[in-house]
Amino acid sequence: GGGGGGDGGDGGGGGGRVGAAELLRRLWDAWEPQLELELAAEACSSAGSSRGGACASAAAAQRQLDRRRRTLSSERVGAQLAASRGTEALALAEAKSVIVQGNTRKFRGERCFRRCKRNGACEHCGTDLCCRKGWDANESRSGGGPAESGCGGLGGEGKHVCTRVPAIDANATARESFAEALAAHLVLLPTARSFAAPVSLAHVASDLGLALNSSKRRSGGPAATESADAAPPWRGVGRAGEAFCGSTPDGRKGSRRWLSCGGLGDHHGGDLEAQGELEAAVAARAWVAGPGERPELVLTYANEAGTAWVTNLVLSLRSVGVDHSLIVTPSAAHCSALFSSPARLSCGHTSWEVPGCSRKMRNKMRTLWYLRHHYMVRLIDLGVNTLMLDGDITLHGNPYALLKAPPLARHQLLYSLDHRNFCDEVNIGFMYCQGCARRGRAQWVVNETLRRERSFCSPDANAVYGDGGTFFAATDAAGVTSPPHRPRLWASAQDQKVMSDVLASSCCGKDVYRKLIPYHYTLLDKAAFARHFYPTGRCNEMKRERGNGAGGCHYAPLLLYNSSDGAPPPPETMATVPWRVLSSWHGTGDGERAGWSGSWLSEPPAFAHFVGGDVSGTKVA
Repeated sequence: GGGGGGDGGDGGGGGGRVGAAELLRRLWDAWEPQLELELAAEACSSAGSSRGGACASAAAAQRQLDRRRRTLSSERVGAQLAASRGTEALALAEAKSVIVQGNTRKFRGERCFRRCKRNGACEHCGTDLCCRKGWDANESRSGGGPAESGCGGLGGEGKHVCTRVPAIDANATARESFAEALAAHLVLLPTARSFAAPVSLAHVASDLGLALNSSKRRSGGPAATESADAAPPWRGVGRAGEAFCGSTPDGRKGSRRWLSCGGLGDHHGGDLEAQGELEAAVAARAWVAGPGERPELVLTYANEAGTAWVTNLVLSLRSVGVDHSLIVTPSAAHCSALFSSPARLSCGHTSWEVPGCSRKMRNKMRTLWYLRHHYMVRLIDLGVNTLMLDGDITLHGNPYALLKAPPLARHQLLYSLDHRNFCDEVNIGFMYCQGCARRGRAQWVVNETLRRERSFCSPDANAVYGDGGTFFAATDAAGVTSPPHRPRLWASAQDQKVMSDVLASSCCGKDVYRKLIPYHYTLLDKAAFARHFYPTGRCNEMKRERGNGAGGCHYAPLLLYNSSDGAPPPPETMATVPWRVLSSWHGTGDGERAGWSGSWLSEPPAFAHFVGGDVSGTKVA
């Protein structure tokens, strides 16, 4: 909608197109009051003034803005859900009357094997079944007996035809439910329009048709064939997420090796902290593209509030042929809901948390963010190449041909660039670890990020960062800073700021604290403070490396590692991906094509990241 922070609507100004200058003005007008409030609140917090009139006014205004954000977000979601339900209801009714019931009348008695491939329920036949006499008896060919297919010995002589089955046709209630189930399948799983594989009536009855195309051929014999009705090949019949699969290889040699959709089983895991659970999830969901290749896994995370985002992300991945994904949730019930949804989302839940980070809602969000670093460390130990994605990302092309080609293939830790080409200017909503060595330099970055995150939440944090603690001891003694040192209760994108500081530390070979210092302080000598905590010189500036059609990248060697592990690990590097791989909505990264400018329509990146998509605190849909 119009001014970024508005209520949706017509884009402003009576429905006409809004120019770039006007759009930028509206974005700033919406952002400026929020920025002033945040700066005022930060100043009050740093100064320790919580009772002054200006601070009280700023706090009240911030609370009012937060309430408006929540109300606006709720109104938008409600409106979108209402519109979606209305559209879906119309589509379901149309699919039922035009396609399902129409197919029943049109194709009764007609051949169906090319469309349906074996006995049983199939949208092509409507509420009839695709049957051939005697076919049920040969389980190695049909994949099931009479009770499974529902044909009960009926069907065509020597061929499959759409067959009226009295158990369905004579029962009005069963026929109606069956038609609604098939319509739901057509509407909710639109990429299944080839009607590639029918399922048993048992599946239709139990899942209301939402699990169509999920039945698996038995391994007892070859795939069914019928000479007069030779069926076209169907890749990955009966595998997880198959009905949502798309295929968009970019034509590069070997790019089809990364089309995992339809080639993996689904997974409803237990607590990933339990022994063997993460290994089981990797075995079920990781994709190995060829001999000698490391397993690949896309990992994302969500609580109940992020359900729509991660669902959209996973379906977007499937649309470009990628289904080697796993969602991590904080609760078993949420994972069960994701897995039992029409999208059949593979997931595992976790009991892992950071001590001290789960007392309040905002701190629970920190734990949700931090768990991705925890599992990145564990997956490196298992030798898995892990692509970590935030939920506000959509895919517009299979990215692996670019990630696996020079220059990106030469680097281990890949990020998107948030601003300038410096090690500490990255966005970690996209993070890819490929070929990262166990106990290596890249793993040190993730481990050190997790260590700092834990230390900030630790019950012992005051002894380190508070008054008289070790963190400010040198600067307080030198007159660079002074107490009081109190916890910084919240910082936006805190996990990203922590990892950015760790990356700068690794690029410079010394501890860096620039993006986030966890406790407040009074600054007395700015230059001396910078010399103590910040990188010196240009040690954190990344170098430019030209490459193929992806547009090259910026990179830097990683210097730090855990010296207690013995001999120095092999060299590893970090790099940021170019805009053809990923671009963000705000477009502030070096060379990015901003989403708001319309560039995504003409030249969409493989990953479109909606960070900064709405300045009122929500994200564009």
